[in-house]
Amino acid sequence: MTQYKGRLTFAKGTYVEFVVAPNQDVDFGDIVVVEGKNNDRFYVRTYDFKVKSRWSGLNGVNYLMSKLDENGQVVNQEELDFYLGGNHTVKVAMAEQLCYSDGDGHLFNPKTCPDFFCEVRSLSTDDTSLLKELKGDIEIGYLKTGRSVLDLPVGIYGSKAITEHIGIFGTTGSGKSNLVKVLASSVMDNGNYGLLIFDVHNEYCGDLAQHTKAEQSLRVYNPGSVSASAQKFYISPSEIEPQNIVSCANFTEPQLDALYKISSVWQDSWMEYMLKYETQDIIEELAGCTGQKFQSRTISKIKSICWNIEQELNLSDSEQSVLSNILAELEQGKVVIIELKNVSPVGEQVLSTLLSKKLLKHYANKPNRNDSRPILVILEEAHRFLGRKERVSENIFARLVSEARKFNLGLCVVDQQPRLLHDQVLSQLNTLFILGLASKADRNKLETMCRKDILQQRNEIKNLDCGEMIVATNYMRFAAPVKVHKFDDFLQRS
Repeated sequence: MTQYKGRLTFAKGTYVEFVVAPNQDVDFGDIVVVEGKNNDRFYVRTYDFKVKSRWSGLNGVNYLMSKLDENGQVVNQEELDFYLGGNHTVKVAMAEQLCYSDGDGHLFNPKTCPDFFCEVRSLSTDDTSLLKELKGDIEIGYLKTGRSVLDLPVGIYGSKAITEHIGIFGTTGSGKSNLVKVLASSVMDNGNYGLLIFDVHNEYCGDLAQHTKAEQSLRVYNPGSVSASAQKFYISPSEIEPQNIVSCANFTEPQLDALYKISSVWQDSWMEYMLKYETQDIIEELAGCTGQKFQSRTISKIKSICWNIEQELNLSDSEQSVLSNILAELEQGKVVIIELKNVSPVGEQVLSTLLSKKLLKHYANKPNRNDSRPILVILEEAHRFLGRKERVSENIFARLVSEARKFNLGLCVVDQQPRLLHDQVLSQLNTLFILGLASKADRNKLETMCRKDILQQRNEIKNLDCGEMIVATNYMRFAAPVKVHKFDDFLQRS
């Protein structure tokens, strides 16, 4: 049901002002409709207010002050109500035009402005052209306008958003985990996309297992132990390459040189040789093959990391590797969770880079890439992999961001502090889910990198409550305010 909100009194370019009708509430961030001629509809969002009165001038204020006593109290309330009431005072809303639709329902970016004194009303289900663009096939919440949450679903189109990469940013307690659960649940409902989640806190399996399609659409792997919900993770040593461990520790130049020399000498068996033979034997073998003799502490550093990886990631030739199973399950449109809570940062980085590289290589080698389902990789605490100080050019996740789109793959980075991420990575994220951010530096960074203009939403972003966010994506004509579904409610409704 629509509500009359006021009348337009000024327009210049995309900037408009309208007088708020008496007894009507209009808030920061409210999206309202200006009814134009020929059934045109202009969608505008309020971002500020001002109050005007016939008494707003200095002389008028002085006259009203003369009606107060020496203590600033009202002498005659009835007389003061006469001066301030009626049509003497108006509230003016300042707004920006988001888009407009013509009489045939076609949606356009702002090309013109509405006429003077057009009617302003609230959004309704009749605004189908706008709502169709916002709905998407992966639902995440309801459209929020001001203090109200409308019963109008909002989501993203996976075929457009997944391969163009996604960023989820918010401080602790802003609702990032709930958003990932809703996103995963909606992907399970849809069935047309694959989702790989590196779960560093083991917080998703228990909730997502309650989904009605969990049995056929959810797979969970844990390097630590087998349980009713998780399969044990096994990897063959031959599947690990030197590049997989370069990013997980600080190597000196001699250590990097030794690592690649070891790989070139023993090929796919390099990890087995590092685990099987003593340091001195390896040094002598390398000297005989390459003519280069390395120090024992150089080889010992590499052996130490290899040993840690063996213990944490269950390296075994006797057990079947699960990597091929995971790739097949993702291609079938399933949600795959890799639980990493009890894995050290070294093991976590090796496993995540190894699996992501396998996925990228697998999809890149497909003869017909358009027939494969889009797959989204969700990476939590992404600044550890894609931070400013990291060697982004050598990072598999940076390659995913820059190359994966043509292979139908996408990366979703989840982080509390977007300012810590490398600019090259942020610039490639075409869809942003901006939850509450306490730091002004983080908000400024996203304002700079966002593909949509969100400068006028500064106050709105700064005051977002838990579960509220701004969605800015390439194919939407404006950044939309959304109230994210509570996962339990969304699950029950599904």
